[in-house]
Amino acid sequence: MKRVLVTGASGFLGHALLPALVARGFEVHGIARSAQSATSGVTWHAADLLTEAGRRQALSAARPTHLIHLAWEARPGRYREDPVNRLWAEASIDLLTRARAGGTGRILGIGSCLEYGSQSGPCEERTSPCRPTTLYGQAKLATAEAYIAAGASWGRVFVPFGPHEPEARLIPSLIRSLRARQNFDCSHGGQLRDFVYVDDLAQMIAAVLDSELSGVVNLASGDVRSLRSVVEHVAGLLKARHLVRFGAIAATGVDAETILAADVRRLRELTAGMPVIGFEEGAARGLAWWIERLSGRV
Repeated sequence: MKRVLVTGASGFLGHALLPALVARGFEVHGIARSAQSATSGVTWHAADLLTEAGRRQALSAARPTHLIHLAWEARPGRYREDPVNRLWAEASIDLLTRARAGGTGRILGIGSCLEYGSQSGPCEERTSPCRPTTLYGQAKLATAEAYIAAGASWGRVFVPFGPHEPEARLIPSLIRSLRARQNFDCSHGGQLRDFVYVDDLAQMIAAVLDSELSGVVNLASGDVRSLRSVVEHVAGLLKARHLVRFGAIAATGVDAETILAADVRRLRELTAGMPVIGFEEGAARGLAWWIERLSGRV
Protein backbone atom coordinates (compact mmCIF):
# COMPACT_ATOMS: atom_id res chain seq x y z
CA MET A 1 0.00 0.00 0.00
CA LYS A 2 1.23 3.47 -0.91
CA ARG A 3 0.57 5.60 2.18
CA VAL A 4 1.13 9.34 1.72
CA LEU A 5 1.32 12.00 4.41
CA VAL A 6 0.35 15.48 3.16
CA THR A 7 1.29 18.44 5.33
CA GLY A 8 -0.70 21.64 4.88
CA ALA A 9 -3.50 19.43 3.61
CA SER A 10 -6.31 21.79 4.63
CA GLY A 11 -4.92 24.71 2.62
CA PHE A 12 -5.51 26.03 -0.89
CA LEU A 13 -3.41 23.41 -2.70
CA GLY A 14 -4.32 20.65 -0.28
CA HIS A 15 -8.04 20.87 -1.11
CA ALA A 16 -7.31 19.97 -4.73
CA LEU A 17 -4.43 17.56 -4.07
CA LEU A 18 -6.11 15.14 -1.66
CA PRO A 19 -8.72 13.78 -4.13
CA ALA A 20 -6.05 13.54 -6.85
CA LEU A 21 -3.97 11.30 -4.58
CA VAL A 22 -6.98 9.20 -3.58
CA ALA A 23 -7.75 8.68 -7.28
CA ARG A 24 -4.21 7.37 -7.78
CA GLY A 25 -4.73 4.70 -5.17
CA PHE A 26 -2.88 6.27 -2.26
CA GLU A 27 -3.92 5.82 1.33
CA VAL A 28 -4.00 9.52 2.20
CA HIS A 29 -3.20 11.04 5.58
CA GLY A 30 -3.61 14.81 5.97
CA ILE A 31 -2.00 17.04 8.57
CA ALA A 32 -3.63 20.26 9.77
CA ARG A 33 -3.21 22.38 12.89
CA SER A 34 -6.78 21.73 13.99
CA ALA A 35 -9.32 18.94 13.57
CA GLN A 36 -10.93 18.75 10.12
CA SER A 37 -14.33 17.52 8.99
CA ALA A 38 -14.49 14.06 7.44
CA THR A 39 -13.08 13.86 3.91
CA SER A 40 -13.68 10.85 1.68
CA GLY A 41 -10.58 8.68 1.49
CA VAL A 42 -8.54 10.86 3.87
CA THR A 43 -7.45 10.22 7.46
CA TRP A 44 -6.84 13.48 9.32
CA HIS A 45 -4.29 14.18 12.05
CA ALA A 46 -3.98 17.43 14.03
CA ALA A 47 -0.40 18.57 14.63
CA ASP A 48 1.66 21.76 14.77
CA LEU A 49 4.64 21.09 12.51
CA LEU A 50 6.56 24.06 13.91
CA THR A 51 7.06 21.99 17.06
CA GLU A 52 9.29 18.94 17.39
CA ALA A 53 6.45 17.08 19.11
CA GLY A 54 4.09 17.87 16.25
CA ARG A 55 6.48 16.56 13.62
CA ARG A 56 7.16 13.41 15.59
CA GLN A 57 3.43 12.89 16.19
CA ALA A 58 2.52 13.35 12.52
CA LEU A 59 5.04 10.81 11.25
CA SER A 60 4.26 8.32 14.00
CA ALA A 61 0.51 8.48 13.33
CA ALA A 62 0.73 8.13 9.55
CA ARG A 63 3.79 5.88 9.09
CA PRO A 64 4.07 7.16 5.51
CA THR A 65 5.77 5.48 2.59
CA HIS A 66 5.43 8.83 0.75
CA LEU A 67 5.50 12.43 1.97
CA ILE A 68 4.34 15.67 0.34
CA HIS A 69 5.36 18.73 2.33
CA LEU A 70 3.06 21.67 1.53
CA ALA A 71 2.80 23.38 4.92
CA TRP A 72 4.32 26.87 5.17
CA GLU A 73 3.32 30.47 5.92
CA ALA A 74 1.42 31.67 2.84
CA ARG A 75 -0.90 34.50 3.87
CA PRO A 76 -0.96 37.29 1.25
CA GLY A 77 0.63 40.52 2.39
CA ARG A 78 2.57 38.73 5.09
CA TYR A 79 4.40 35.65 3.89
CA ARG A 80 7.17 37.18 1.81
CA GLU A 81 9.10 38.80 4.67
CA ASP A 82 7.66 37.11 7.76
CA PRO A 83 10.47 35.91 10.11
CA VAL A 84 8.50 32.67 10.58
CA ASN A 85 9.95 31.63 7.20
CA ARG A 86 13.19 30.76 9.02
CA LEU A 87 11.28 28.55 11.45
CA TRP A 88 9.53 26.81 8.59
CA ALA A 89 12.85 26.10 6.91
CA GLU A 90 14.22 24.53 10.10
CA ALA A 91 11.03 22.54 10.69
CA SER A 92 10.90 21.34 7.08
CA ILE A 93 14.46 20.06 7.12
CA ASP A 94 13.88 18.31 10.45
CA LEU A 95 10.70 16.73 9.04
CA LEU A 96 12.74 15.44 6.10
CA THR A 97 15.38 13.95 8.41
CA ARG A 98 12.81 12.27 10.62
CA ALA A 99 10.85 10.91 7.65
CA ARG A 100 13.96 9.40 6.12
CA ALA A 101 14.95 7.86 9.46
CA GLY A 102 11.47 6.37 9.76
CA GLY A 103 11.64 4.68 6.38
CA THR A 104 9.73 7.10 4.14
CA GLY A 105 11.13 6.33 0.72
CA ARG A 106 9.58 8.99 -1.54
CA ILE A 107 9.57 12.65 -0.45
CA LEU A 108 8.40 15.69 -2.39
CA GLY A 109 8.81 19.19 -1.00
CA ILE A 110 6.78 22.03 -2.49
CA GLY A 111 8.62 25.26 -3.14
CA SER A 112 8.03 28.44 -5.11
CA CYS A 113 8.98 30.33 -8.22
CA LEU A 114 10.20 33.06 -5.85
CA GLU A 115 13.28 30.90 -5.26
CA TYR A 116 14.49 31.96 -8.71
CA GLY A 117 14.38 35.71 -8.21
CA SER A 118 14.58 38.11 -11.14
CA GLN A 119 14.90 36.44 -14.56
CA SER A 120 14.84 37.63 -18.17
CA GLY A 121 12.88 34.65 -19.47
CA PRO A 122 11.31 31.33 -18.45
CA CYS A 123 13.04 29.63 -15.50
CA GLU A 124 14.77 26.33 -16.25
CA GLU A 125 15.49 24.01 -13.34
CA ARG A 126 19.10 23.17 -14.19
CA THR A 127 20.40 26.37 -15.73
CA SER A 128 18.52 29.36 -14.28
CA PRO A 129 20.39 30.91 -11.31
CA CYS A 130 18.50 31.22 -8.04
CA ARG A 131 18.71 34.73 -6.59
CA PRO A 132 15.66 35.13 -4.36
CA THR A 133 14.87 38.68 -3.25
CA THR A 134 12.40 37.81 -0.47
CA LEU A 135 12.91 36.06 2.85
CA TYR A 136 10.27 33.56 1.76
CA GLY A 137 12.21 32.72 -1.40
CA GLN A 138 15.48 32.48 0.50
CA ALA A 139 14.01 30.14 3.13
CA LYS A 140 12.39 27.96 0.48
CA LEU A 141 15.66 27.76 -1.46
CA ALA A 142 17.63 26.72 1.64
CA THR A 143 15.05 24.01 2.27
CA ALA A 144 15.16 22.90 -1.37
CA GLU A 145 18.93 22.44 -1.18
CA ALA A 146 18.57 20.19 1.88
CA TYR A 147 15.84 18.11 0.25
CA ILE A 148 17.77 17.65 -2.97
CA ALA A 149 20.95 16.71 -1.08
CA ALA A 150 18.93 14.02 0.72
CA GLY A 151 17.69 12.54 -2.56
CA ALA A 152 14.17 13.96 -2.31
CA SER A 153 12.28 15.83 -5.02
CA TRP A 154 11.35 19.50 -5.00
CA GLY A 155 8.56 21.17 -6.97
CA ARG A 156 8.57 24.91 -7.64
CA VAL A 157 5.01 26.22 -7.95
CA PHE A 158 4.36 29.29 -10.09
CA VAL A 159 1.00 31.14 -9.93
CA PRO A 160 -1.89 28.88 -8.90
CA PHE A 161 -5.50 30.04 -8.94
CA GLY A 162 -8.95 28.56 -8.36
CA PRO A 163 -11.33 27.50 -5.58
CA HIS A 164 -10.15 27.97 -1.98
CA GLU A 165 -7.56 30.56 -3.03
CA PRO A 166 -6.91 33.13 -0.28
CA GLU A 167 -9.29 36.05 -0.74
CA ALA A 168 -6.55 38.69 -0.74
CA ARG A 169 -4.91 37.29 -3.89
CA LEU A 170 -5.41 38.89 -7.30
CA ILE A 171 -8.29 36.94 -8.83
CA PRO A 172 -10.46 36.63 -5.68
CA SER A 173 -9.90 40.32 -4.91
CA LEU A 174 -10.92 41.20 -8.45
CA ILE A 175 -14.06 39.06 -8.29
CA ARG A 176 -15.14 40.47 -4.92
CA SER A 177 -14.70 44.06 -6.08
CA LEU A 178 -16.47 43.64 -9.40
CA ARG A 179 -19.32 41.62 -7.90
CA ALA A 180 -19.87 44.56 -5.53
CA ARG A 181 -19.76 46.90 -8.58
CA GLN A 182 -16.73 48.64 -7.14
CA ASN A 183 -13.74 49.93 -9.08
CA PHE A 184 -10.73 47.61 -9.07
CA ASP A 185 -7.42 49.45 -8.93
CA CYS A 186 -4.34 47.60 -10.18
CA SER A 187 -0.94 48.18 -11.74
CA HIS A 188 -0.29 48.59 -15.47
CA GLY A 189 -0.67 44.81 -15.93
CA GLY A 190 2.17 44.31 -18.36
CA GLN A 191 3.91 41.79 -16.09
CA LEU A 192 4.01 38.24 -17.49
CA ARG A 193 3.02 35.38 -15.21
CA ASP A 194 2.56 31.61 -15.49
CA PHE A 195 -0.93 30.92 -14.12
CA VAL A 196 -1.89 27.31 -13.38
CA TYR A 197 -5.37 26.13 -12.39
CA VAL A 198 -5.23 24.45 -9.00
CA ASP A 199 -6.75 21.14 -10.14
CA ASP A 200 -4.15 20.92 -12.93
CA LEU A 201 -1.46 21.69 -10.37
CA ALA A 202 -2.75 18.92 -8.10
CA GLN A 203 -2.48 16.41 -10.94
CA MET A 204 1.09 17.56 -11.61
CA ILE A 205 2.09 17.14 -7.96
CA ALA A 206 0.50 13.70 -7.79
CA ALA A 207 2.29 12.63 -10.98
CA VAL A 208 5.67 13.78 -9.67
CA LEU A 209 5.13 11.97 -6.37
CA ASP A 210 4.11 8.80 -8.19
CA SER A 211 7.29 8.87 -10.31
CA GLU A 212 10.99 8.38 -9.73
CA LEU A 213 11.90 11.95 -10.67
CA SER A 214 14.54 13.49 -8.42
CA GLY A 215 15.81 17.03 -8.00
CA VAL A 216 13.85 20.14 -8.95
CA VAL A 217 10.87 20.33 -11.28
CA ASN A 218 8.82 23.40 -12.20
CA LEU A 219 5.10 23.04 -11.46
CA ALA A 220 3.44 25.39 -13.92
CA SER A 221 1.29 25.49 -17.04
CA GLY A 222 3.85 26.92 -19.46
CA ASP A 223 1.02 29.22 -20.61
CA VAL A 224 2.40 32.70 -19.97
CA ARG A 225 -0.07 35.59 -19.79
CA SER A 226 0.08 39.24 -18.89
CA LEU A 227 -1.63 40.25 -15.68
CA ARG A 228 -3.66 42.67 -17.78
CA SER A 229 -5.02 39.86 -19.95
CA VAL A 230 -5.92 37.80 -16.87
CA VAL A 231 -7.73 40.70 -15.22
CA GLU A 232 -9.54 41.62 -18.45
CA HIS A 233 -10.64 38.01 -19.01
CA VAL A 234 -12.15 37.61 -15.54
CA ALA A 235 -13.67 41.09 -15.66
CA GLY A 236 -15.18 40.21 -19.03
CA LEU A 237 -16.87 37.15 -17.55
CA LEU A 238 -18.48 39.52 -15.05
CA LYS A 239 -19.23 42.11 -17.76
CA ALA A 240 -17.37 44.67 -15.69
CA ARG A 241 -14.23 45.63 -17.58
CA HIS A 242 -15.22 49.28 -17.23
CA LEU A 243 -14.62 49.02 -13.47
CA VAL A 244 -10.95 48.03 -13.82
CA ARG A 245 -8.46 50.90 -13.50
CA PHE A 246 -5.06 49.85 -14.85
CA GLY A 247 -2.12 51.92 -13.65
CA ALA A 248 -3.99 53.19 -10.60
CA ILE A 249 -1.38 51.74 -8.25
CA ALA A 250 2.34 51.17 -8.60
CA ALA A 251 3.82 47.69 -8.78
CA THR A 252 6.74 47.20 -6.38
CA GLY A 253 9.12 44.44 -5.37
CA VAL A 254 8.39 41.00 -6.79
CA ASP A 255 5.08 42.28 -8.18
CA ALA A 256 7.03 44.57 -10.51
CA GLU A 257 9.14 41.75 -12.01
CA THR A 258 8.72 41.70 -15.78
CA ILE A 259 8.35 37.92 -16.02
CA LEU A 260 7.79 34.95 -13.72
CA ALA A 261 7.40 32.01 -16.06
CA ALA A 262 8.51 28.39 -16.23
CA ASP A 263 10.23 26.14 -18.68
CA VAL A 264 8.04 23.03 -18.28
CA ARG A 265 9.86 20.54 -20.51
CA ARG A 266 10.94 18.42 -17.55
CA LEU A 267 7.40 18.34 -16.16
CA ARG A 268 5.94 17.41 -19.55
CA GLU A 269 8.02 14.22 -19.55
CA LEU A 270 5.73 13.03 -16.74
CA THR A 271 2.44 14.67 -17.64
CA ALA A 272 2.26 14.34 -21.43
CA GLY A 273 -1.21 13.16 -22.35
CA MET A 274 -2.80 14.08 -19.02
CA PRO A 275 -6.09 16.01 -19.36
CA VAL A 276 -5.68 19.73 -18.69
CA ILE A 277 -8.37 22.16 -17.58
CA GLY A 278 -6.34 25.23 -18.54
CA PHE A 279 -6.80 28.93 -17.92
CA GLU A 280 -10.12 29.73 -19.62
CA GLU A 281 -12.08 26.80 -18.22
CA GLY A 282 -10.29 27.19 -14.88
CA ALA A 283 -11.28 30.85 -14.72
CA ALA A 284 -14.92 29.95 -15.40
CA ARG A 285 -14.89 27.23 -12.71
CA GLY A 286 -13.14 29.46 -10.22
CA LEU A 287 -15.60 32.30 -10.85
CA ALA A 288 -18.57 29.98 -10.36
CA TRP A 289 -17.10 28.76 -7.06
CA TRP A 290 -16.48 32.31 -5.81
CA ILE A 291 -19.93 33.53 -6.84
CA GLU A 292 -21.55 30.68 -4.93
CA ARG A 293 -19.38 31.41 -1.91
CA LEU A 294 -20.00 35.15 -2.01
CA SER A 295 -23.68 35.05 -2.89
CA GLY A 296 -24.77 35.72 0.67
CA ARG A 297 -22.08 38.28 1.42
CA VAL A 298 -22.16 40.78 -1.44
